[in-house]
Amino acid sequence: MKTIIIGAGQGCQAVMDLVVGQRLTTLSLDIVGVVDANPDAPGMVFAREQHWPTFTDMYTALQLPGLELVIELTGLDAVRDEVFAHVPSRVRIMDHHMARVFWDLDEVAQHLLDELEQRIRLEMDIREDQRRLQEILDSLPDAVMVLDEEARIERVNRRYEEVTGLRKHQIAGMPCYEVASTANGGVECEREACPREVVLATGQPVTVIQEQSCLGRPCNEGDCYYEITANRITDRRGKVSVVITSREVTEQVLLKRETEQAARRFDQILDTVHGLITIRDFEGKYHLANPAACKFFGVEAEAFRGHTHHELFPQEVADLFLRNDEAVIARGRHTTHEEGFVLHDRDHVLLTERVLLMDYKKDPVAICSVARNVTETRRMQQELIQTEKHAAVGKLAGGVAHELNNPLTGVLTFTEELLEDVQKGSQMEEDLQVILRETIRCRQIVRDLLDFSRQDRPNRVALSLESVIRRTLNLVQKQPAFHDISFEVDLAEGPLVTRGDPNQLQQVLLNLVINARDAMDGNGTIKLRTRAPDSGKVAIEVIDHGVGIAADQQARIFEPFYSTKGVGGNGLGLAAVRNIIEHHGGEIALDSTPGRGSNFKVYLPSHDDNETNSVTGLSP
Repeated sequence: MKTIIIGAGQGCQAVMDLVVGQRLTTLSLDIVGVVDANPDAPGMVFAREQHWPTFTDMYTALQLPGLELVIELTGLDAVRDEVFAHVPSRVRIMDHHMARVFWDLDEVAQHLLDELEQRIRLEMDIREDQRRLQEILDSLPDAVMVLDEEARIERVNRRYEEVTGLRKHQIAGMPCYEVASTANGGVECEREACPREVVLATGQPVTVIQEQSCLGRPCNEGDCYYEITANRITDRRGKVSVVITSREVTEQVLLKRETEQAARRFDQILDTVHGLITIRDFEGKYHLANPAACKFFGVEAEAFRGHTHHELFPQEVADLFLRNDEAVIARGRHTTHEEGFVLHDRDHVLLTERVLLMDYKKDPVAICSVARNVTETRRMQQELIQTEKHAAVGKLAGGVAHELNNPLTGVLTFTEELLEDVQKGSQMEEDLQVILRETIRCRQIVRDLLDFSRQDRPNRVALSLESVIRRTLNLVQKQPAFHDISFEVDLAEGPLVTRGDPNQLQQVLLNLVINARDAMDGNGTIKLRTRAPDSGKVAIEVIDHGVGIAADQQARIFEPFYSTKGVGGNGLGLAAVRNIIEHHGGEIALDSTPGRGSNFKVYLPSHDDNETNSVTGLSP
């Protein structure tokens, strides 16, 4: 509605504010002019800011084409009368008395707007509360559904949707048991065991573990278990709802079951192993002893529990065990001790490993001992040491015999020549016969020494390298000294045959295997490999991952009486190995890196034998 306003005072300013603020929703005013004799009146200034036409001559403004409404706000009756006199009849007039309706309408509109704004704000607060509630539910790791008293679903969270694959709009208003039944393939819920029914009946929260989920989630193959919690809530109007939270605890239930099974298996292991297993706390009191330990010490299991070393064993034995317990506590890690003692009037030797048992905070709380009875093993080792000593003596004797053999031959030869020149029956002949007899006896002694040291000519036959390896392994694998040694055998395709003395070649391989064991401190893997490096040769390699040999020691490693083992070696083993190999027309090489291990390579002449059945030891 095209409108001019006459009178640009404060009232005009107020009307124009309503127009600009679009608060006159019942009137659509299109201001085409503002009239006032004072061009600096507030309304005139505001009109120019809004780019509305302004007039100082009322009559000019009244002649505007299409004018529909004149608002007179001067407050002067004379101006009002003049307006009525000159305004065309088609134009409506609102004088300063009627103009009060603007403020009345504005007040009503503002009141309505305030009420609307308040209602909108309340609705927004409600929606925000609902959104925050849903966010809280969605943040929970458990699946949640809210039911009314009729078991109809009112709300579910995101986890519920993820677990079931159902959306809120699909199941809202549906009874929970129908949803669960449909998802479970038509299997009805156990209503009497329903957590919702229980919490409504008792009014108390309830938590149960069931094989069937309130979510209606189908189980995969195997067992399924769910922890279900139901809580009753009431709003201010007395409306009752039940909040059901569900969490799959299959893994926890199965883990508990496995833990119980593991405990049973642990008890079975303790009951069947031959090792002596005991557990003690830091006060020295026994908490566990397996049947093997009870049998060895002659103490019942119940008698062990709660008692200390000194309450169970003689003073010297208890002191030994206590001292080694204190050692593992001081070191804070695994220890191994060889414990020799006398118990029940018999000598015993135990190889005992001790470890600290930790609690969930990784703090040590107890000592576990696992012991092997190595009494018989140590006896056999002592016998083996004596055998090695005899071998060393034999080596020395063989060397001495070789040195004596040549001069004895000269003495024997010259004595026989002198006997041809002396008179029969003379004292000289008698003396020479004594020399001859004693020289022959010395030569026999030399031959006996050579037989003892096995430095005589080897008894060579065709044999396979595989047979040498198998015979050596059969000899050492059951030895206690090789208890923690494993062997890896890598055989070349087809039999590799050489010609040699089986016993001497077995002695070579045995010495190399023992050295490999010592280099790894009795624990690790020894690799035995055969190959044909080139035409005319076959090879056996003995590979360990031990301490290795320094470069400056490798040049002397095969010298007699040179040893890298300190007081633990006699320096004859590798010298004898090289001597035997060289007597077989072969050679030995060493490839070693300190800290990474050694590879001893034995090269022997190959032997071609068309009659495979004549080859010794192809089937070890």
